[in-house]
Amino acid sequence: MNERDIFLSALEISDPQARKSHVVELCGNDNELLDRVEALLTSHEGQSQFLQTPAIEQMGGDPQEHAARTMQMSNDSTEDENEEQVASQPEDTMVQSQEDDDEIALGYLEPSERSDSLGRMSHYEILEVIGQGAFGTVLKAFDEKLHRVVAIKVLAADIASTSPARKRFLREARSSAAIRHENVVSIYAVEDEPIPYLVMEYIPGHTLQQHLKQTGPLDLIDVLKLGRQIAYGLAAAHAEQLIHRDVKPGNILLEEGIEERVKITDFGLARAADDASMTQSGVIAGTPLYMAPEQAQGQKLDQRADLFSLGSVLYQMISGRPPFRGPSTLAVLKRVVEDTPRPLTEIIPEVPGWLCQIISRLHAKNPDDRFESTKEVGDLLQYCLSECEQGRTPQVDVV
Repeated sequence: MNERDIFLSALEISDPQARKSHVVELCGNDNELLDRVEALLTSHEGQSQFLQTPAIEQMGGDPQEHAARTMQMSNDSTEDENEEQVASQPEDTMVQSQEDDDEIALGYLEPSERSDSLGRMSHYEILEVIGQGAFGTVLKAFDEKLHRVVAIKVLAADIASTSPARKRFLREARSSAAIRHENVVSIYAVEDEPIPYLVMEYIPGHTLQQHLKQTGPLDLIDVLKLGRQIAYGLAAAHAEQLIHRDVKPGNILLEEGIEERVKITDFGLARAADDASMTQSGVIAGTPLYMAPEQAQGQKLDQRADLFSLGSVLYQMISGRPPFRGPSTLAVLKRVVEDTPRPLTEIIPEVPGWLCQIISRLHAKNPDDRFESTKEVGDLLQYCLSECEQGRTPQVDVV
């Protein structure tokens, strides 16, 4: 049995201890297979020891063991993150299959008369597969009714019947569909047949994470341009009483390059602001490298958690590296809670002091000490951008 088969069989077992024994028995002495299966279960169910236990308590244990056994590497991690075992834990992360030779099952598609089509779903002609993971597939399609190219996220057929997967899928659709803004990926439709799928705006381009990996630190003007758009996109979500909770470079799309629009995606972790405390005490969801201290400690959240994450994204754009790094996931979480990042001017001496002030305030450990809203940050970055483009030094005093 491969990891996918073991993973699916384990989902049928509700008792955590019995499930663990089942997985260990099927994996035998293959520790790498065991790690991959446990990573799939962690991402799918959110029931690992890491997610059930407040991070601050875990820090008393063996951080290397916890990081290696309970965290799953993000597909968009940088090389530095991979080396340091820092990982992502969004509930709806699509985990890349380890079976490279596995064919992508598209049996739910109807035959098509078009030579360039893989098949049809309703009035969508499926043109190509643009992403595939353990929990689903992302397809590029042509909407014959509205004559536009769209992206379709399809839930994996063999797990579409499970309640947790469907709930996450519907939550992502409803959360994202509520936001109408040029800097947020638009959701066009969500359907149940022939299999649950989400129809969304197709964005040609790449992620901010990919861009940073290719180019390294960005110029000041580009940081301000992108940061302003990210802030305004988050402000639109916050106006709908939503918190993204997983703001990171991998969830920020650059439409046709850095000169075009930013699009924030993957609101699968979004929750209504009045329901932002986790469903279980101490449960953590998000990406350790970018999460806020209150998020790392499993505390009640509000929109200001996204402000902290925005600060980490700005820090990485200007420096080329995340602000909180460490030898393990738990070391990163400990730094998020307790430490301040390395001063930006030690990494890039040319970084202006006023930008350092803005990022430092976003990184305040106490949410009360951060900016009041992402709109305020967007307006401030817009002002700084205008001043810089006019050759003037922005007058910023936010400390």
